[in-house]
Amino acid sequence: MTDTQALEDINRLYRRFVRQCPNTSNYTQRLADEIEIILQLRFVDYFLQIRDILDLTKDIPHMTRGSAGSSLVCYLLGITDIDPIEWNIPVARFLNPLRDDLPDVDIDFPHHQQLEVMNRIFAKWPGKTARISNFVMFKEKSARREVAKRLGAVGRLPRNFTYKSLGLDEKEAKRLERKLIGKKKCISKHCGGILVFQRPLPKSLISQENQILLDKYEVEDLEHLKVDILASRGLSQLMEIDPTPAKDYPERDEKTEALLQRGDVLGVTQAESPAMRRLFRAIKPKGRADCVFGTALIRPVAVAGRKKASFFHDWSRERITEAIVCEDDAIEKIAKLIDCDYFEADQYRRAFAKRNEEKVLEFMHRMGRHNNKDAVVQELYSLSGFGLCRAHAVNLGRLIWALAYQKAHNPYKFWKAALKHCQGSYRRWVYRCEAKQVGAYTLPKGKSDVIDDPVWQFKQYGWWSHKEFLPHMGIKELYLDRVQFSGIIANGRVFRGDKGRYTTFLTLGIDNGQYIDVTIPKPVAYSDYDVVHGIGRLKHANGTDYLEGLEWKNYKIDSYYRH
Repeated sequence: MTDTQALEDINRLYRRFVRQCPNTSNYTQRLADEIEIILQLRFVDYFLQIRDILDLTKDIPHMTRGSAGSSLVCYLLGITDIDPIEWNIPVARFLNPLRDDLPDVDIDFPHHQQLEVMNRIFAKWPGKTARISNFVMFKEKSARREVAKRLGAVGRLPRNFTYKSLGLDEKEAKRLERKLIGKKKCISKHCGGILVFQRPLPKSLISQENQILLDKYEVEDLEHLKVDILASRGLSQLMEIDPTPAKDYPERDEKTEALLQRGDVLGVTQAESPAMRRLFRAIKPKGRADCVFGTALIRPVAVAGRKKASFFHDWSRERITEAIVCEDDAIEKIAKLIDCDYFEADQYRRAFAKRNEEKVLEFMHRMGRHNNKDAVVQELYSLSGFGLCRAHAVNLGRLIWALAYQKAHNPYKFWKAALKHCQGSYRRWVYRCEAKQVGAYTLPKGKSDVIDDPVWQFKQYGWWSHKEFLPHMGIKELYLDRVQFSGIIANGRVFRGDKGRYTTFLTLGIDNGQYIDVTIPKPVAYSDYDVVHGIGRLKHANGTDYLEGLEWKNYKIDSYYRH
């Protein structure tokens, strides 16, 4: 690239800036560094293409997710709303001249407007744009089922069938199974990946629905830059309540902080899981920044190497300065340990995340005789778990804070929007029961008028019209720390831990707005039941009461009341 071409590309970028770069050395030097990388990697057209897409959708709110928020250029172009200087985010997680793979920008739109955004893109650049594919591969279980059907098995197959139990030739079946594993099973659409080409594509490569037969791995191999047009129910929920962007909410708010500190986050999309409820009770957020921090703190990477409970207790920034909470923390830590720049440090971070043993050994050699070498390496290996980059945590934390603010200040509209857009892991009676308490939901006429019996209504419809909770639910003290409990199943999951040990985590509703978490040291088939009754040991940790199940039994709603 000549100097004239480089200058023209710089001017093309500058002309599209929607924000002015502050005239201080930290901003101007960061901008110069990023521009140099963008020119070197020839990404100018890619950034301008994304700006073109956002110009097409000015009437539709958007947020970015992922590492694009690490870039000052993205911020100045209006692609992101995160100032990476203000949030101390290195650009290496997004733009790195040492990386072989290409960056991509993920943009969240309200989930019900995702298709409209895609159609606008297809209409603007007809024949030059396409949605990438997903190739669904045969894995062990799906291959076994396919083989059984090919060899003559009919009807619904049992969950843990064997070829012998179906009367099939085991040798032939296993031969076919080995051939199928790893092969393509079917083709589906990617959740949002879009390619934009400079020239029209042959019609034979694109389906009538603008889908191209390339998956994301082939796109990377062919070095095509893609943009992900993604759907966010949380953004839909927020915009339904109030069009104010998440970034414009106040940094501090007493009612919002109190709500989060109580763990009262049911209906707050992406923050309502039992783990997040316990997290907020433990860390007692004081402002939006703590909410941002908590979204990263809950991830497996942040808690690796120590028990989650003790980590919640020691959560403050001052006390975990050396801990890896975000992936960017790993970059900074590696750079400090071996005295390298952030770009090289990001290469080592990726090596630990991908378990590239050769690169890991190279890092260990460069560490030399470090006093805590084994502990550092063990902590960095935790990057193979699911973590967040700091830019993603900022966007997610802002969205959670904004939704929590609306729940604290405008509960009626909040629950109206939650019933419409929120699809969390809780059973639907939970959302309706919560909404009912603020007048945002009533049982439709023709249902509530049939039989005015909450138990009958729950059995028929899965919820009830009375403001009172279902009778005979709650906790009764027995002796010492033993209690008897009965509750309606609100949420649950079965977790397989180390050495194949199973634990079932249940959240039970015991009264209006009151829930209790129960841990059972066995796998429990709870999904077909309504009520859990039993005896447990009352525990308290990190601001949350919970029960350790000692005896328990599942019931359908009618059999529980007969019992």
